[in-house]
Amino acid sequence: MTVSRKNLILDKAMELVIAEGLDQLTMGKVARRVGFTEPAMYRHFANKQELVIQLIRRLGDGFDTVFRRFSPDAPPAVFFPAYFDALLEYLQRVRGVTFQFLSASAYNSDDAIRRELQDLFLAQLGRISGYLRGAAARGELRPGVDPEAAALCFMGIGQALVTRALLTSWRADDGGGSRQALDVFLKGVLA
Repeated sequence: MTVSRKNLILDKAMELVIAEGLDQLTMGKVARRVGFTEPAMYRHFANKQELVIQLIRRLGDGFDTVFRRFSPDAPPAVFFPAYFDALLEYLQRVRGVTFQFLSASAYNSDDAIRRELQDLFLAQLGRISGYLRGAAARGELRPGVDPEAAALCFMGIGQALVTRALLTSWRADDGGGSRQALDVFLKGVLA
């Protein structure tokens, strides 16, 4: 299978999840969106589990790409506003898919999918807490701030905003608290 074909399948699968939810994802629906027969899908992905795992990895790659755009040496007062805006833009582009995956995993007994989601979460937590450890070493954090706890708080802001957007007509770029939530976080962690 060519890379472009695999990407096309993943693109269409992601579109389906965004439009209809993870519980509506089937190999047949993705096949129709791509222009395949359902049996042809199984030449590219062994089963739905493999497809979902690849979608989760793609989300993780997206988070990693956003994070790598910013210097790990930038002061938190510069880093976090820029990273936060880029992260919200990414979350808006994937329209809450991360929330759908996490919600579905809470009720999913598929250990492989749960492990992928756990890896996605831990990688994101590791990136942010690693940045915060560097900032602490440079004396840019308030004394006593635990980098991992602060990273969890930062991630919680994003999750809360995604939840708010999914449950209401609120959009992250409309203001309405997103910047204020970040400001509260920064006041709590900056030296």
